[in-house]
Amino acid sequence: MERVERDLDGGVTAHLKSRKTLHADVLLYAVGRLGNTAALNLAAAGLERDDRGRLKVDGSFRTAVPHIFAAGDVVGFPSLASVSMEQGRVASANSFGIPTVTMPALFPYGLYTIPEISFVGRTEEELTTAGVPYEVGMAHYREIARGQIIGDTTGRLKLIFHSESGALLGVHVIGEGATELIHIGQAVMALGGTVRYFADHVFNYPTLAECYKVAALAGLNKLGAARADRIGAAVTPQGPLIPPR
Repeated sequence: MERVERDLDGGVTAHLKSRKTLHADVLLYAVGRLGNTAALNLAAAGLERDDRGRLKVDGSFRTAVPHIFAAGDVVGFPSLASVSMEQGRVASANSFGIPTVTMPALFPYGLYTIPEISFVGRTEEELTTAGVPYEVGMAHYREIARGQIIGDTTGRLKLIFHSESGALLGVHVIGEGATELIHIGQAVMALGGTVRYFADHVFNYPTLAECYKVAALAGLNKLGAARADRIGAAVTPQGPLIPPR
C-alpha cells in the first residue's frame, strides 16, 4: 500500500503500489505488537531497545545487562499471553538460580477468530524442508456428531505424524473450540505419543475430540495395512521426534 485517502462520501480509498485502488466504507489495519518500554528510561540501565520497543534476550530471558531479565511482548515473537506467562515463569526462576524446564517446541498457538485457529508442533512445509517423512490424517467436523449438532460443518482437524515411527509431529485445527482441542495433541506429543494412541483409544460421544480418532484412522489408512501395522505402539521408545525449528 502506498497511501490511504478519505473519500468525500465518507468512505476510504487505498492506493496500492500496483497502481490499483481499493474502495470501502472502512479500513482496518494492523501494525503488530510494540513493546511498552518508551517510558522506562532503559538507557539508564544500560539497555537498548529496537524500533519496536523490544529487547534482546538469551534462552534464559536474560538481557544484555546480566541482572535484568525480560519476557512477554517486549522480547518479540510470539507475543501471546499464554507464552508470555511461561516466559515470565522461566525468567523469574532463572533470575533466582532455580532450575526450570520449558518446551518452546510444544507451545500451542491460538487465533481467536471466527472460526478459531490453533496449532502445535510442525507444519508440512517445515517437515518437507527438513526432509522428515510424514503422513497426514484429516477429520472434518461435518463427519462428527458434535460438529453437526453445533452447526459447524466446515471445521477440520489435521494430524501430522512420522510415516515410519508414527510419532505425532503436529496438530492443526480450524473450527469451533480449536484452541481447546489443541491441548490433547500437545499432551500426546509431549509424552512421545504416536498416532496409534488416537486410533486405539475411545473418545466421548458426541464430542469434537472424536476428530482425533477419525483423523488417526484416516492417516493410518493412507499408509496401507503393512506399514500401519508397524506402528504398533502408542508411545515411541525414543520419545517425541520433533526436529528443531
